[in-house]
Amino acid sequence: MSKWDLSVFYPTLEAWDEDLKKLPLHIEKLASFKGKLGQYENFKSFYVAEEEATKLLYRLYGYIHLNSDLNLKDTVKSSKNQQMLLMLSDLNQKTSFLSPELIALGEEKVMSFIEKDDFLKTYKFQMEMLFFQQKHVLDDDQERLLANFGPTRSIPSSLYQSLAIIDAVNIKVKLSNNEEVEVNLSNFRSLISDAQTADDRRLIFEAAFKRYKDNKNAFANTYNLVLQQAAANFKSRKYESALDAALFRNNIPTSVFHNLKDVAYDHTEPIKRYLALRKKHLNLDIYHTYDRFIRLAKDDTKYPYEQAKSLFFEAIAHLDKEFVENQHDAIKDGFVDAYPQDGKRTGAYSSGFYGHHPFILLNHDNTLDSVFTLAHEAGHSAHTLFSNAYQPMASSDYTIFVAEIASTFNEHVLLDYLLKKSTTKTQKIALLESAIDGIMSTFYRQTLFATYEFKANQLIEQGIPVTEQTLSQIMIDLYKHFYDLDITLEDGKQYVWAYIPHLFHTPFYVYQYATSYSASLKIYDNVKNNKPNAMKDYLGLLKSGGSDYPVNQAARAGADLTSKETFMAVITRFEALIDQLEKVLEES
Repeated sequence: MSKWDLSVFYPTLEAWDEDLKKLPLHIEKLASFKGKLGQYENFKSFYVAEEEATKLLYRLYGYIHLNSDLNLKDTVKSSKNQQMLLMLSDLNQKTSFLSPELIALGEEKVMSFIEKDDFLKTYKFQMEMLFFQQKHVLDDDQERLLANFGPTRSIPSSLYQSLAIIDAVNIKVKLSNNEEVEVNLSNFRSLISDAQTADDRRLIFEAAFKRYKDNKNAFANTYNLVLQQAAANFKSRKYESALDAALFRNNIPTSVFHNLKDVAYDHTEPIKRYLALRKKHLNLDIYHTYDRFIRLAKDDTKYPYEQAKSLFFEAIAHLDKEFVENQHDAIKDGFVDAYPQDGKRTGAYSSGFYGHHPFILLNHDNTLDSVFTLAHEAGHSAHTLFSNAYQPMASSDYTIFVAEIASTFNEHVLLDYLLKKSTTKTQKIALLESAIDGIMSTFYRQTLFATYEFKANQLIEQGIPVTEQTLSQIMIDLYKHFYDLDITLEDGKQYVWAYIPHLFHTPFYVYQYATSYSASLKIYDNVKNNKPNAMKDYLGLLKSGGSDYPVNQAARAGADLTSKETFMAVITRFEALIDQLEKVLEES
């Protein structure tokens, strides 16, 4: 079954409504502890009550957020999702006293409470994190004031969904073979890949990006709100910048971000070499960005969802037994919604909640890329299963920073398996191209977007007005530097910043794809080369959840992200793959 079974949360929407009525009682109970945490019994009672409330929250939020994403055009479920978000905001407002009150008690007293009880000991790292960042925690009144703005934080994300999906109209185009196709964000890549002429590719691309061009000012104003919120946060909490605010909580040195950004920016020659190779073998007069969807080898192999699962299972079969079992568990029936449908959220994700099996959303299109997407999301869900099994609730929630290590590790395993399995020149070209494109998209392209995000936040910090022109110019310059391509020649491409949902939903997220890719490649190489304890160390990362800072977790698993050498290893692999591809292409 390739559909979600959300009845594991609630049998009906009415049952969800009934349970929702209990949440305000939990919120009021937590609020009643204000000013009382200095007494040990109250301190413990608060955290017992918080876990009870969190379990209910996970169930309520999991059900409605997943249900809503299946059809964003369903106004009833979207409205209830908004209702849920408002309750979360109310919870944040009424518990905003917590951090200031704990800091006022002092680290010594709080830690003495923690050491008294086995249940409370599970919060030790959480408390260490709090006192690490205490200079950025405000007093009770100031925290409550900031919490009052909680409901506004989801507005940019909601506006973006409305513009990009809910209110957007899909465009129909007539191709050179007289076929009329409707272009949407789920199918435009495969349509371009299958297009017979350059003009068809242009028509499909322009149809996909028309929504961004037509609403460029609305998207720019929405993104300006994202940037202004980030600026208000870092200034209010006395961080040096939006980047510093995004990284500080997890003790990620800003040097990690800048090392990644600088290594990618300073080593773009392999990209230009690859694009030149593609242009030559595809016989293109002009290379456009959307030509990346054209395959060098026309492999028409289709990979239905069930076959994609089988290939992934075959690829990982030689690895640690517990690792393999959790990967199987991750994509068992009822927990994956595989295929696109009208109104369904685009892209793919794994959504996990403590105490519940994680769910995977896909938009599987039977391509080779969709096989890798399945492996990627299975990595996330398996990570959640490991974390939930080995960590208590207080330390189960791992960071995005390490999350992408688990997902891209699976991609490395799958790629090597498929390369070994390939027997024809066409298959080898397709897989090498997929591997190279993986580095292009996960390392270079995501770092380009991270650099864009960094520069966009600098506009606010430097007092430069944010308009669609200023945002587009950053992207125009970056595409010229990274790819040596003028994206103003492609109608709509300069608004690619509006196409990237993570910029609107989860600021300073995209760089973590590239850091995690770099880390997972290093860890995978250790495992593949049978380095002593490599797999054990990697499993340690998966099982450690959120019990330590992510840079420390990666280092223990075998990847030092404070060193440029880890990122340079990706460049070396990229160049080696291009060498292999060039050799295969030249074979008769």
